[in-house]
This record gives sequence, C-alpha cells and structure tokens, in this order.
Amino acid sequence: MAEITTEPLGPGTAVVAVTGEITFSNVAALDRQLALALAEATHLVVDLTAVAFIDSSGLSTLLTASARAREDGGTVALVLTQDEPPSIFRFRGVDRLLALYPSREAALAAVS
Repeated sequence: MAEITTEPLGPGTAVVAVTGEITFSNVAALDRQLALALAEATHLVVDLTAVAFIDSSGLSTLLTASARAREDGGTVALVLTQDEPPSIFRFRGVDRLLALYPSREAALAAVS
C-alpha cells in the first residue's frame, strides 16, 4: 500500500511524495496522481525517500510520467536517498532515462 500526496510549489512545479510500497496492486493510484499533477504543473519532483519497495510496474509508471512531462517541455525528477540507485533503477539503464537526485533540494534546484 502506498500513500501519495501532492504539494504545489508555485507556478509550474509540484512535489509528489510517496510512502510505502509501489506495486502492481496500487500503481494505478500513482499513475492517476502523477497525471493530475502534470495537468497542473510542468515540472514534478517525485520524492521516493519513504518508499520501501518498487516493482517493475511502478518503474514503468515513473518512466511514462517522465515521457509525458518531456512532451510538454517539462521534467520529472526523482528523489532517492541511497548513495546508489536501487537495482531496479539500474535495470537496462533506466537510471540513465530518469533524472535521479539524492535530496529534494537538489531535485527542486534541477527543475527550477
């Protein structure tokens, strides 16, 4: 189960914070929340620091949101506090397709 909150941060930017696990059983809620956030903001920071587990469906949802944002001239920046991204983000070079940052501040600076 995941808890998802969205915090608008001014014109064109929002933070989506996720807590818990992102799995096939709840990824539709994340997809909806990201789509709603992207309808209101060009740039998103997705804070995953409180996510204990993410499966491939969650990763696919993040990739899709990133592609949607790019189509509209925006970005999706992910916050992961680990020194090295979890192995699922390194799978087939996905870590090179997504913008990964070690802190919310670094991600916000990148999308500003």
